[in-house]
Amino acid sequence: MAWEALAALTRTLDPERQILHVQDVRQAVRYAAADLRQDLLPGFCLPKGIAPILPLFRESILNGLPEDKENAALMLGEVIKLTSPAAIQPSVVHITGPLIRILGDRFNCNVKAAVLETLAALLSKVGVMLKQFLPQLQTTFLKALNDPSRSVRIKAGVALSQLVVIHTRADPLFVEMHNGIKNTDDPAIRETMLQALRSIITGGGDKMSEQLALGILATLTGPALLAHPDDPPRGPVGGCLGALLHCLPPAHRDAALLHHVLAPLPSPASDHDHLLHHGRSCALFVALKETPDHVYRDPFQDRVERALLGYLASERTPVACNGIRGMGYLMRHLLHTDRPIPPNILSQFVRSMNHPSNEVKQLMATASALVGRDVQLDGEAGEAGEGGGGGGGGGGAELLRALLPALVNGTKEKNTYVRANSELALRAVLRLPHDDHFHQRCLSLLEEGAREALADVVARVLRRAHSDARDEDLDCTLLT
Repeated sequence: MAWEALAALTRTLDPERQILHVQDVRQAVRYAAADLRQDLLPGFCLPKGIAPILPLFRESILNGLPEDKENAALMLGEVIKLTSPAAIQPSVVHITGPLIRILGDRFNCNVKAAVLETLAALLSKVGVMLKQFLPQLQTTFLKALNDPSRSVRIKAGVALSQLVVIHTRADPLFVEMHNGIKNTDDPAIRETMLQALRSIITGGGDKMSEQLALGILATLTGPALLAHPDDPPRGPVGGCLGALLHCLPPAHRDAALLHHVLAPLPSPASDHDHLLHHGRSCALFVALKETPDHVYRDPFQDRVERALLGYLASERTPVACNGIRGMGYLMRHLLHTDRPIPPNILSQFVRSMNHPSNEVKQLMATASALVGRDVQLDGEAGEAGEGGGGGGGGGGAELLRALLPALVNGTKEKNTYVRANSELALRAVLRLPHDDHFHQRCLSLLEEGAREALADVVARVLRRAHSDARDEDLDCTLLT
């Protein structure tokens, strides 16, 4: 009944009034979605459920003022996220055509960024249903990668990461990206192209030919990029290399690990050696983040551990921070796969709360939230984890015994950011205020003095309203 009334109402609107009512529709949709206990809005999931409001968006996108186009595109993206793929399918052509059309015109960067964001959301939702538009979308996104606006270029990279998923012959896309990185003279464009290349490697690297993967490896490991005097692009290059490793043939992957990613810092080390060491540290922590099973395996486990410990011991703060990142991602992987955390890794990780750099202390707390929020104690049903792993069991208890006192000490630091991140980490690890039973089990793991100290911190500060820590804060190689 409500759907029929909406359809009847929108049919009475002339084009000018359709544009005027887009903002009203946006507010109404947000109001309706605010009370949802699920990801989809039931009315939008009816057959042709979004059809009554699509003419408003189409008119505003094609014929509205630039601010109307931007608002309509963003609102359309919100509607797409609230709609099931089956309900979107009849309207795919009506949605996609106008968006591609205005990307080809000379509108401001806000309009382009909004349209690219919506196309990425549409690709994420319906994927293969857009295959007929693949050539147009690829050309449009690649063109946007050279746009003067940074936000447009970043959005284009995100859209390409969704597009590569439906590609059956992805090599031409990888070649285009690879050539762009090698040939562009604009460092800002190269940075965003590197991130776009990483995103399509992560989303579709298994579709890349071996020969092309080896060509990209040669480019990324060259000193002109991996040891670049500026960061970025040095960090994003390392991140791209870390994401690429799983695409390489096994023999070449092992060689890349030995000679590029895990190669030790020479002694004495030149400035160039230190730059290269930093780039390699970025590559290792990203590989441990994205495909740890390809890196932390025989015969490289000891080398990975030594590399991470060496990074943390570095006098150069960015390298030490990458040691923290790598340890965090490694420990998460080991918990997810129910494997023990090496004692030397855990002990040095928790001791980093005493590091002379506040940046390292702050990052240690953030990494602790990443690792701790997935810990499962014996007797709990573990749903989180890679391949359905349990989250640690007994290993989780050992981790918490070491981690919780270090974070309590972090809440007593003089530096405001270290204290705040330590409090956020404790909230995440203890699952406060949502799971008091888990919090009590964590308290029972500790000896009396540590238990009282933790209880005191909980009573004093952790009941305050805080925003939750985000996983993505840990990866410094991603551009925003």
